[in-house]
Amino acid sequence: MSKNALQEEIKRYNELYYRENISEITDAEYDKLVKKASIQTVGSAPDDRFSKVEHIVPMLSLNNAYKQEEVEEFIARIKGLLNVHELEIICEPKTDGLSFSAIYEDGRLVKAATRGDGYYGEDVTKNAATIEGLPKVLPDVKGRLEVRGEVYIRNDDFLKLNKNFSNPRNTASGSLRQLDPEVTASRPLRYFSYSLIGGRENTQFEVLNRLKELGFCVNEHQCLANNVDEILEFYNRIYDNRHELGYDVDGVVLKVNNLTLQNRLGNTNKAPRWAIAHKFPAAQGKTKIVKILIQVGKTGKLNPIAKLAPINIGGVIVTRANLHNKDEIERKDIREGDVVVVERAGDVIPKIIDVDKSARSRNAPKFIFPNTCPECNSDLDDWERCTGENFCPAQQIGKLKHFVEVLDIKGFGGRQVEFFYDLGLIRKIPDIFTLEEKLKNFNLSEQEGWGEKLISNLLNSVNSRKTITLEKFISSLGIRFVGTHVAKLLAEHYGSYENWYSADEEELMSIIGVGEKTIDSLISFLSEKDNVEMVKNLASQLKIEPVSANSPLSGKIVVFTGKLSRERKEMQAEGIFAC
Repeated sequence: MSKNALQEEIKRYNELYYRENISEITDAEYDKLVKKASIQTVGSAPDDRFSKVEHIVPMLSLNNAYKQEEVEEFIARIKGLLNVHELEIICEPKTDGLSFSAIYEDGRLVKAATRGDGYYGEDVTKNAATIEGLPKVLPDVKGRLEVRGEVYIRNDDFLKLNKNFSNPRNTASGSLRQLDPEVTASRPLRYFSYSLIGGRENTQFEVLNRLKELGFCVNEHQCLANNVDEILEFYNRIYDNRHELGYDVDGVVLKVNNLTLQNRLGNTNKAPRWAIAHKFPAAQGKTKIVKILIQVGKTGKLNPIAKLAPINIGGVIVTRANLHNKDEIERKDIREGDVVVVERAGDVIPKIIDVDKSARSRNAPKFIFPNTCPECNSDLDDWERCTGENFCPAQQIGKLKHFVEVLDIKGFGGRQVEFFYDLGLIRKIPDIFTLEEKLKNFNLSEQEGWGEKLISNLLNSVNSRKTITLEKFISSLGIRFVGTHVAKLLAEHYGSYENWYSADEEELMSIIGVGEKTIDSLISFLSEKDNVEMVKNLASQLKIEPVSANSPLSGKIVVFTGKLSRERKEMQAEGIFAC
């Protein structure tokens, strides 16, 4: 793979991780790619849905260490740079959440931001104000003070959430980065603080104590170490007891304790020289592939999944692994019945990293990827997508699940969608809003688990979502390549449902951030008779609020003049966040 291709691949992983809260590869795999491509950047550019906040002191990420030898090299390198024989290191657990910054002026919280690309973050002030235990006022504090930390969700709180979230880290990240602060307030976010900028402390240990004095939450697990043995003792203690902490940690952060020495060491463009994250190893185990399943997503993409003989990996029972696509299966020559090594690292979906071909039966046939949709038998296109769309039950169920998730209809999740679909009560999105009328002729209370109160609450939740923003309406339709970001661009440009619905290709091409693939997808979607009828039917049942005339982009065509710093296609591609 060329260096440019590597950089594009890394950029894609950054976008997924920092914007969409999706990890397709482990940290170790990511670090290998970055090292190979010689990249010195942090995170991902701030999401355009939020105002930007400049970090006066760059909010950098950390370099990672995975082996004892790398920790020893880190300590030796620091001692060499400082020309010292003794060095005090402070060790702190690395909480697996979302980094944030809170700025106080004369004791009042005035700004909060995410890391973003390390130099500019996303303004999440209103959302951060809802985090449990984060002080809004610091008595007797004058001047500017900046506190940095990690937002997370406890594992028990995560289990109580009746949401389709994949893990606590993604839930915390997605919750803080909500456009509606009320949604953030409804989520049990917590935090640990670990940095103080603008104080008078001399060591990191003093910083942590000062943060506690000011009323901030500080992780009680910490250790001052004077050698590698003491560092590893703390690391092993946290690793052995990590499942008892109640929240996810993925390593231990090692920092030079003396702040003056930290300043002497300085930073690279990507990370401080005075700190490193000693990451926990990815949990692995051997098991057998029982069957290779093909799932069809809402856009028709065929996703191969390995059904595994249950195996305990890192305290979690794993029964499935993501096989990604046809090429991945062929590249690794994965077959049903194979004994495989499965890895689960942090919030990454379990994946197969190796096949024990010595344990394979001589007669084991190669897996043949289907050339038609397993759900509706329609042909596949060149990108392994089902062409059946409106006739494919899997796609229709996927679109229904996507719709109720975008609208956040309480009590209406994936299981409810499948339940009503199987009963024939809903088939397309507009059917959700005619459910109440249909239930007049269907005694739902006779179905197991459905009481009168539950039915009433569900219908009230549905009715409460009949007023909707144009942005949410567009993003809820599940159009390929049209995620929340593109939906926002379209809503701000057209201003009203009527204007958007009558959009033509020429005008779509004038919107910066909407790429050619997105335009083709939109035109194709609105050219299908069934889609046109569905959209009209849905719109007739809803009150779709027009975009405020005060919106800076409402009804306007944005034109860039002069020379662009990047290729136009590259900039357009950044408007695509769903597929």
